[in-house]
Amino acid sequence: MTLAASLAATAIPSAPALADGAASTRNIIIGGAAAALLIINHNRKVHQKYAEYDYRQAQTQAEANNAEAAYESERSAYNHQVAINASYKHEVAIQHQEVLRLRHQLAMSERRTQHTASTGSTASGPLVASARLSRPADGTKVATTTYGWGRL
Repeated sequence: MTLAASLAATAIPSAPALADGAASTRNIIIGGAAAALLIINHNRKVHQKYAEYDYRQAQTQAEANNAEAAYESERSAYNHQVAINASYKHEVAIQHQEVLRLRHQLAMSERRTQHTASTGSTASGPLVASARLSRPADGTKVATTTYGWGRL
């Protein structure tokens, strides 16, 4: 603004212009300085816009990375929960098999006790129908122990 005001003040001649070399040189220097200031100011604004654009791009990329990391974290937590649920289902199935085996064993024991009582014979020890563990046809394990998150 100051430069423009000084140019305007020098551009309005109050007296007829003299054709001396000093004034011409001065005007050329002032004009060159004004042009240099305009170019510098323009370059500063252009570089500022580039910097703002790069900053927005970096922010957008950071937000995308945060969203991706959050998605991966939730996906991992879901997979861990699925593994825990599978482990619980497996344990419940094993416990159910054990309950059925013990019920069968109890029924066999009661049947033998009733049969022994009706025939009048006495047994020398406890009656156990099937004490050994058998593996079911579907291939599940009879007993397992898991610690932590299960199968990851």
